[in-house]
Amino acid sequence: MYRQRRDDSGGGGGAGFLWGGLACCRAGAGCYLLGRSYDESAKELRSARKFCRFSDLSMTLSAASSGYIPLVSLSGRVGSDTPIIGEQSGLEAVIVENDVTQTFLKKKRVEDDKEYVVVKKTKDKDGTENITVREKKKDEQWIRCSEQISSKRKEVPWYLDDGTGRVEVAGARNANGSILRLASEDFEKQPRTGCESSIKILGLRRTEWTLPTGTNLNVVGEAVKGDSGEILIKRPRNGGPFHVSRSSIDKVVSNLGTDARWCHFWAVTFATSGALLLGIGGYAMC
Repeated sequence: MYRQRRDDSGGGGGAGFLWGGLACCRAGAGCYLLGRSYDESAKELRSARKFCRFSDLSMTLSAASSGYIPLVSLSGRVGSDTPIIGEQSGLEAVIVENDVTQTFLKKKRVEDDKEYVVVKKTKDKDGTENITVREKKKDEQWIRCSEQISSKRKEVPWYLDDGTGRVEVAGARNANGSILRLASEDFEKQPRTGCESSIKILGLRRTEWTLPTGTNLNVVGEAVKGDSGEILIKRPRNGGPFHVSRSSIDKVVSNLGTDARWCHFWAVTFATSGALLLGIGGYAMC
C-alpha cells in the first residue's frame, strides 16, 4: 500500500517535469529560429552592393541590360523642393507627424490581498468547535491611462542628395528602420471641473515627429532608373531587405549579429534545461 501511494505522487510530479521540459524545448526552438532569421538578415544586408557616389550608381544602371540592380547600399542627405514647416517645432522637414494624446486617471476597484479572519466559538456536548470565516476587503485605486485623440501626417516629395546626384526613395514609411525623430513634446494641463467621479482628466500631450531636411539616411533596396533618368530605390521584387535608417548599415548589421548571438545563447540554455527536466520527469515516471 505504501509503495502504491509513492508511485502515484511520483507520477504526478514526473508529468509536471515532462510538461516543463517540453515548454523549455519549444522556447529553445523558437529562440534558435529567431537567431537564424537575424543571421540571414545581416547576411543579406552585407551582400548589398555599396555605392559611395550616386553618379556611379547612375552609370551602372545605364549599363545594366535589365535596367535595375537587385540590391544596393547608399547614403545621402534628405532634401525637397517643397519642404514643410513643423507646427510645434518650427523645423523644416519633409515628413511631419502630429499626435495628441489625452492623459487621465481612472478609478478601478481592486481586492485587497489581506484576509480578515473571524473565529466564532460554539460549545456542544463534544466540546468546543471553532468556525473560521474569511472575508476580503474591497478597495479602489486610481490608475494612470492614456488615449490617442488625433493623429495627422504630412509628407511632401523628397529625395536623397550626395552632391553628385539625387535618388528618390519609394515607400520609405514601410521600410525597416526608423527615420522620424521626436522634434517637440508639450503637455497642456486641463483645469479641474470638480465633477470628476470615476475619471480625472490630467491634460493633453502633443508630440511632433519629423524627418528634417539635411538628415543623413542610409538605404538598402532595389535601384531602378526611370525613363527620364531619375533613380528610384524601392522594396526589392525578389523579397530582399528594404532598409531606411539614420544608423549606418554596418551598425545595423552589428546589432543584428548581437541579437542573433543572444538568441542562440538562450536557445542552448532552454534546450539544456528542457533536456534536464525531461530526464527528471522520465525517471520520476518509472
